[in-house]
Amino acid sequence: MARPREFDADEAMDKAMGLFWQVGYEQASLSELLAAMEITKGSFYKAFQDKQSIYLAALERYNDKVISGTAAFLTDPNQGSGRARILGLFGKVAEEVRRSGDRLGCFLCNALVDKAAEDAEAEAKLQAMVHRLENSFFRALLDDQRLNEAAARETARGILSIYFGLRVLGRAGLAGQMAGDCIRQVERLLD
Repeated sequence: MARPREFDADEAMDKAMGLFWQVGYEQASLSELLAAMEITKGSFYKAFQDKQSIYLAALERYNDKVISGTAAFLTDPNQGSGRARILGLFGKVAEEVRRSGDRLGCFLCNALVDKAAEDAEAEAKLQAMVHRLENSFFRALLDDQRLNEAAARETARGILSIYFGLRVLGRAGLAGQMAGDCIRQVERLLD
């Protein structure tokens, strides 16, 4: 009879995601993962194959917890006009950075420049998340019925670029100073 797990898998996964988010794939050693997850090496290998498999699971968890929520907000007409939803998202990110001094940035942004993104499976997950965000901005823009599809797609890509820029600035500690400029650029794209 197999012994039950001696740790909460969701809690351990959140801790692993936090470590990868903070230091990246390359810098997260197995011993640091074990310490962060508060599990033994034996438990790790029973639950996960290797560091890469837990990294991929962490990306999926971020997709489920963060990207899904962002996409749902951007595509929910009950949250206001497409313009209001887009500006609301930027305002929320800017306020979060100002209030907490958040220096983690966005796990997706961090992962896109991480060496682990060179892995085909990680790259596919990352690209899917980028496209999901782009499509959410696109759908919000179409809801306002001001742009044709081609113009909405181009604008969505511009907004996505500014969004990623704001998140990277957050990691660099500069978002508090530059958030207003980012939001004004988005407003110009929406006008």
